[in-house]
Amino acid sequence: MSSITFTNHPSVAELQQTYDVYTKALRLLVADGVKESEARKSVCWKRLTSLHEALPHLYGNPQSMFQALQKR
Repeated sequence: MSSITFTNHPSVAELQQTYDVYTKALRLLVADGVKESEARKSVCWKRLTSLHEALPHLYGNPQSMFQALQKR
């Protein structure tokens, strides 16, 4: 696997390989008390959105994930 960079637009396959990294980042944002409006600006939110848009039957919407994490 190549290293994670934030300047390129990864392919769907690359997004799938790094899904755990971005979900962990989203969990950290929630744990830090970041508001949803700020989280939407993050790289992890954008990458999770791209993955959800490409494969919605496999990957959830970042907004739903964020809200579920807040309820924990």
